[in-house]
Amino acid sequence: MEKVWGSVNKVIYYNESNGYGVIRITLDSNNPELELIIGKVYSNFLTVTGLFDRKPIENETYTFLGEFTDTDYGYQFKANSFDRKMENTLEGIINYLSSDLFPGVGKSSATKVFQTLGEECLNKIIDNRKNLDKVKGITKKQKDTIYENVKQNLYSKETTLAFLDLGLTMAMALKLINHYGNDAYKIISNNPYILIDQVEGFGFIRADKIALSLGVKKDSLIRIKALLLFILNRYTYSQGNSYLNKKELFRLMYKEINDENSSLDEEMLNEVINSLIVDNKIIIEDEDIYLKHIYNAEVDFANKIKLIVNFEEESQFLESVILEKLKELMDSIKITYTEEQKEAIVLALLNNVSIITGGPGTGKSTIINGLIKTYCSLFNKEELINESIYLLAPTGRAAKRLQELTNHNAMTIHKFLGYEGNGNFRYGKDTIISCKMVIVDEFSMVDIELASRLLSALSLDVKVVFVGDKDQLPSVGPGNVLEDLISANVIKTIKLSQIHRQKLDSSIIDFAHSINRGIIPENVLDMQNDRSFIRMNDSSIIQNLIFTIKKAINKQMDLIKDIQVLIPMYKGDLGINNINKVLQEEFNPKQDLEIIRFNNIFRVNDKVIQLVNRTEKEVMNGDIGQIISIDYQDKEYSGLSVLYDFGPVYYKVEELDDLSLAYAISIHKSQGSEFDLVVIPFSTKYYIMLKKKLIYTAVTRAKKFLIMLGSLEAMTQGIQRVEVRKKTKLINRLNDSKKIMDRDEEIFQEEDDISPFSFM
Repeated sequence: MEKVWGSVNKVIYYNESNGYGVIRITLDSNNPELELIIGKVYSNFLTVTGLFDRKPIENETYTFLGEFTDTDYGYQFKANSFDRKMENTLEGIINYLSSDLFPGVGKSSATKVFQTLGEECLNKIIDNRKNLDKVKGITKKQKDTIYENVKQNLYSKETTLAFLDLGLTMAMALKLINHYGNDAYKIISNNPYILIDQVEGFGFIRADKIALSLGVKKDSLIRIKALLLFILNRYTYSQGNSYLNKKELFRLMYKEINDENSSLDEEMLNEVINSLIVDNKIIIEDEDIYLKHIYNAEVDFANKIKLIVNFEEESQFLESVILEKLKELMDSIKITYTEEQKEAIVLALLNNVSIITGGPGTGKSTIINGLIKTYCSLFNKEELINESIYLLAPTGRAAKRLQELTNHNAMTIHKFLGYEGNGNFRYGKDTIISCKMVIVDEFSMVDIELASRLLSALSLDVKVVFVGDKDQLPSVGPGNVLEDLISANVIKTIKLSQIHRQKLDSSIIDFAHSINRGIIPENVLDMQNDRSFIRMNDSSIIQNLIFTIKKAINKQMDLIKDIQVLIPMYKGDLGINNINKVLQEEFNPKQDLEIIRFNNIFRVNDKVIQLVNRTEKEVMNGDIGQIISIDYQDKEYSGLSVLYDFGPVYYKVEELDDLSLAYAISIHKSQGSEFDLVVIPFSTKYYIMLKKKLIYTAVTRAKKFLIMLGSLEAMTQGIQRVEVRKKTKLINRLNDSKKIMDRDEEIFQEEDDISPFSFM
């Protein structure tokens, strides 16, 4: 790491929101010979880029640590850290006190301060505010401004350096100072783990690193509390379970501590658990530990399902009337529904809550269409379609696909509920949405939190129809809602089996159903019109992947809209991250303008995917688009624009964590979408990830063509692997003998009782 120092000659650019600045410094005569470092004669000026705790001021002296970079504009110095020295000269003090840091204080007032208090004026001001009263000719407001800002800038510098000593980056340090103010270091030193709940981007691992640097012991109570919640969150959100058994939690805790000299024992863990119960963080039920909000979601969802199912409508249509209207519909639109499809429509109209489940090509969208039209016909009101019937899906792409298939407006569940960011929704149990019918497609993707939130916003007299494929991947988040609802057998369900959507020369749907039955078709290696499996070693996969995509592009397929590579894991040379880099270099190589953000390089024409819901931008997790422009002004990247199906969305540089390259995406991210061509590599390195539901979900994303590359043995083992069912108690709650469970009825027991609460 190189070191340079000098005084600020000019502030070229400074961003108040993130501290990023570009300055030009006049190099100190004592600097090392720069021409020896960069290999050529250099002027006395140097451009420095980096993060600053405040806007630099002309003539301030800085020492920078970092590295030289060769740019299109010449050599620059990229600073990783700095130290700032205030010149105690007349010129230095006047420039400082009359800068933008001191609004309302000009050079004349600054001169009076220096003339009265001398070279040590800044130290005198910090030591005693009353020293400023000795300065004549400046107002009280100016004195207050000088005192507060001198103190703040001193503390800001000291706090920044203290955070840097803990191993934080300048960006992290500035984020904490902006959040907590000048007391940031003191607040965080008392308990670094408060960062997990209070500051975005600081999870347990980052907070724990700070804590250990501050000397917090591995088995201290504050760390054990944070660690327990971290393990429970990881088990809940990474594996999709609703709870973790206490014994298993203890085992994982001991494994994480991994210190034979630790004082951690069962008594301490029980103390931590009881403390977290009091803090309303967790719930214990029958030796099982829940995050409290997950427990509440599971109980509330079961309760609301029972209430809607048991709600007695004032007017209920007879089956004969529904069948008559259905016949009229078939005659008017010249369509013939099968007995299975008619049964599904009647089932949904006769019951308050119903489930329609089936694999690809079984006519789920056709049934939704018929269901809507028949319902409106029963009321003789076509306008009900737009006024009182809502078609919902968990992702933007799934909603768009549903709308295309049904010719009716569809939206995401988040949009329907008025998602406002940070887990907040406009609608819920306190603000009910008035509607007659809600149809939720791709319901297998919906976790227990979102499912519970959705039902909480519905009135009891609504008809709810859950539609989905129970054999696809369950939600990434906690719960296995669709499969649990079907298994509980408390909701009227029809399982579609007859295949409709398949051309005579199409084999993809049959192939998918074979996989779902755990069978590899005998002709799997035979080239089909729409499907092929090409066996090869791992070392040949990337080369053949590129060849396959090039061939598809030559046949007029669009890389952004039509072609999608699906991969089950992120890491490794055949993981999503590396494959994206390879495909980017092949199909969208280096350009003059590109933004580097952590591990991603973004270029115009890149295919990208949105990673989180941002309702303020109307862009949702899983939306895929193309970068259409990159903004570069004043030698600084400010952002980029992505074109989605619904229009362009602008991202500032600091918002680019929301995006990732999407030439290859995960199979989970592909749910709810279809692509003309799906390419799936099957590497032996994927063994641990490959399972039947994952493969089945990937295969069913292909609309016209499916190409599989790699190891047939890897796919075969994945299909035959026994899948572990998610841990939930929704089935039990739905089948409980009581109609409604009261989750607010808390019964405290003795401290040595493992289950201190009873909610049943």
